[in-house]
Amino acid sequence: MNVATNYDDDLRTFSKAFDTTSEDKALSARGHFLLSYPLKELKNITIDEYVIGKGTPSFCASVEAKTKAWANIQGATANKFGIYYGKIKSDPTSRYRYTKKFGKTKKEAFNRVKDALLNLIQAGKSKKYRDIDENPLSQMFKAKILSLYFPSIYLNICSSEHLEKI
Repeated sequence: MNVATNYDDDLRTFSKAFDTTSEDKALSARGHFLLSYPLKELKNITIDEYVIGKGTPSFCASVEAKTKAWANIQGATANKFGIYYGKIKSDPTSRYRYTKKFGKTKKEAFNRVKDALLNLIQAGKSKKYRDIDENPLSQMFKAKILSLYFPSIYLNICSSEHLEKI
């Protein structure tokens, strides 16, 4: 029995049975994201175009939910975005929320998050892995953004647990 022949048979069987629907959905979602948020326009993004939680299309909503077919980062809190719009258990008022590491005011936090996003894109494009690791954005958020913009360089696997399974 020839091992290569078995692999050839397995490949033919797989090719006949493989359904490209999920791959097509993922590529379509990525394409829509890139049209909505082209790299060259990110430097001009406003806080309301960035934050999730206002019920309108936004960068963060697109990265998290609209491109779920590409890679899933749902489940963690909205803190992963650095700044968002919403409520918390201890304060039911809808307002901008941000993590302390990004600043003490909405404006300061957004500017730092935006700088971190732009620095991430530059580091990702230049393959500066240390800069990517040191970027203050959430690890899963960084992984998803890099995989969306640079899929030939970065895998669309955004969890270390999932990577370990491969």
